[in-house]
Parts: sequence; C-alpha cells; structure tokens
Amino acid sequence: MLISKIKIRLAELDMQQKELSEKLGVTRQTLNGWVKGRVKPPLETAFIIANHLNCKVDDLWEFKED
Repeated sequence: MLISKIKIRLAELDMQQKELSEKLGVTRQTLNGWVKGRVKPPLETAFIIANHLNCKVDDLWEFKED
C-alpha cells in the first residue's frame, strides 16, 4: 500500500494544491486524488511531481505492506 505524503511536502513549501496542479497541467481534482491517496499517479508523473516539489519520489510516498 502506498501512503501519500504530498500534502506534507506542500505544507513544508507553503504551496497550495492549485499551484502545483497548474504546474503539472492537471485538474485540482486529479491532484487531490493523488494527495489523498485515492489514486496513484503514473510513475513518470510521480517523478515530475517530486521535481516540482524539490524532493525525491520516496519523500512523497511511503510503502507499507498490508
């Protein structure tokens, strides 16, 4: 199971989801699904998100076995 930590990183950077969604060219609803962990972004997109948030993909998701 992947647990999203995007919300934490956004808070650390004082960035709103709207700002990130505009940078990524996705809707706020799409980004919100990734932030809440309801939906997983494609791998390439995960790297793009990490790049925009100046961190590694590992910083944005945590893997936990069920």
